[in-house]
Order: sequence, then C-alpha cells, then structure tokens
Amino acid sequence: MIGPAAKKERDGGYHAIKGFAYQFDASLLRAFDNPNATVELEGKQDLAVENYHIQVKHRSDRFSISAIAPAVQLMFRQFISDNGSQFLLHCHFADQIAGSERELTAQELDRILADFPESFDSSIGAKFLSACRIGFRGNYIDQFNEVLAKISQHFQTRDVDEATYFHAILHGYVRDIILSNPIGSREISLRSLRAATSAARTAIFESAYAEQRGYDRYLKSVRRRYTFRTVNVAAERVFSFECDPMTDAESLAEVAVMLQNKYCSVKVGGKAPYLTFRGAPDELGIKKALWDAGARFNDGTGYHGGIFRMDELIDPPARDLKLKVVAPRHLPALLEQVRIREFHDFYLGSPLRRPENAAKASHVFLRSFEDLLQVL
Repeated sequence: MIGPAAKKERDGGYHAIKGFAYQFDASLLRAFDNPNATVELEGKQDLAVENYHIQVKHRSDRFSISAIAPAVQLMFRQFISDNGSQFLLHCHFADQIAGSERELTAQELDRILADFPESFDSSIGAKFLSACRIGFRGNYIDQFNEVLAKISQHFQTRDVDEATYFHAILHGYVRDIILSNPIGSREISLRSLRAATSAARTAIFESAYAEQRGYDRYLKSVRRRYTFRTVNVAAERVFSFECDPMTDAESLAEVAVMLQNKYCSVKVGGKAPYLTFRGAPDELGIKKALWDAGARFNDGTGYHGGIFRMDELIDPPARDLKLKVVAPRHLPALLEQVRIREFHDFYLGSPLRRPENAAKASHVFLRSFEDLLQVL
C-alpha cells in the first residue's frame, strides 16, 4: 500500500505541471479582462498589470496561513521597496468558495513574517495589509473552462474543440514569451494574443490546403496574391525566409533577383525590398550567392565585417543597390523606424508571428524556395 507521503512525492511532477498550467490560464484571464493593458509574466511576481501584482497558487488541500506564507513573503519583500503597489494572491483551496476575497489580519501577517530574514520598519506591516488581498478562485478545470469561454468570445471560435486548440496555442505562446525574454520583457496583451492565434490560423489553413487540395493547386492560389496588378511598388516591404541546413543559397538568390526586378523599379518609384533570413541560415553563403546572381544589396555594413549602421541600411549611400538585407536581430529596430506596409513570411516549418507594427502580413508555406520561382 502506498502511503500519503510516497504518493505526494510520486505525483510531484503532475502537480508542478498543473501549477504551471493554472498560472498560464490566470495570465490569459488577466489579458482578456484588461484588453487595453499589458500583462507582465514572471517578473517581480507571477503576474503584473500596471501597479497590480499577483501571485498564483493552486492547492488541492485546505486553506491555512502556513500554505500561503511563502507567497505572501515574496509580495511583502517587494512592498518594502515599492509601497505604491497593490497585491493579490490568486489561489485555489479545496475548502474555499470560488469568487470570495479576504484580507489578512495583523495576527496572520505576524505569523507569516515570524521567520522573515530582512529588517523593515514596523509601520510597513499595516500599510501592506491594506494593499494585499487574497482572492479565492475556481480549481484548474473551472478556470480552464473560463478561459475557453473567453477564447470563444474574443476569437469567435466555431466550437469548443477549436477553442481548446487555440488554448494549446496560447499556452505555447505564453511559454515561449517566458523562456525567450529576460525578466522585465515578458509581456502579453490581448493584441499579442490575437496576433498569435492569427498566425496559427493562417498556418493551419496553408498546410491543410496544401495537403487536401494538392501542393500544385495550392501554389496556384498563392500566385494570385502576387500578381503585379495588386502590387504597390512604392510601399516598404519585408520578405522573410525561414532557412534550414538544407536551404539552397542559389535558389534563394534566384528568388532575390526576381524580387529585385519586380519591386525595385526606378521608373515607377519602387523601393528596395528588405530581405531577412531566419532559422539556421548560412549568411555568408547566401550573400555570396546573391552577389554572384546579380542581386545588388546593401546590409548596412558598407563592407563585410564593417560596423552595422541602421541609417545606412535604410538610406544607402550607393543608389544602385536594389535590395536591403537585414539580420533578424536588427529587424525589431528597423520596424520601429520604417513604416512597413507588407510583411511576407515564407516558411518551411513554423510561421513567424506577425510583427505588431507591420500593416499587412502574409504567410506562405513552401516545401522549397525553388517553388517561389513559380509564384513570383
């Protein structure tokens, strides 16, 4: 027979994963409920909306002061140096009514801070009590269903299955935000959630169409997007290529020449398109292939190994350069300085999230960049 202690230890991984999922759902709820605000993830606390800081805990046992003591101590530590903030402990306990809230008493705070290692002024405790609340919420399943309802409301999903699918996409998005950004830069908003689901919807459509209707027929549908009648050559645009170790630089160079000839026409005021290569590109090999193929480009360095200058990329000194190559690390800065009207994402496996300050984004699934020679 397995004892309670052994069972708890064996289930530790399960409880940890459920705890992360509960926190991710709490993050999504805050974004949905604050559509015009930015929600910070895993900063000084689990969540933050403006000056409102939140700790998230899911417990299956009964409520006790000792169970919340570590979380309250974290909030109190921040309050010592930032006493203009408000705090909420968003938590579930089996014996508490979902939706109810309460404050801590002075006696409860004294118990929590009995072993607090740092010194603080005695008056800070009373101030903290007025700035901190405990909010009891539903369990993991109840909160999950609440998030599904919000997804259906905001994204107009057709049924609960589609809402569940986008719930998984948003969890992956939240996870990537946390893992890919330093503390202080882990933020989501309703707008960014919409962008994430929009990119996913596009990817689902593209890959499903290619599989169900046939790849050649799919390419014909893509070709119609790039007919010259619909092209505004005077617009600033970015073409992004997802590369892998098998990417053929010569094929990319042929595509680049086509883009150069199509969009950078001086007679009609065409602007040099920006090209960026993400994933695992051989940058030197690609640039050599571009030059050998007659694609005249500027990358903002003046010469190989030179210092990158954004102003030289945007407005190159040589007027015969008809393409601009921008490294992925410089792309966010470029998008801040140049009004990009179109962002074209050609991907082999994973579509790129739409940049927030690009007016129009297009995602095209490809098996090979050689196929673009049929499209462009």
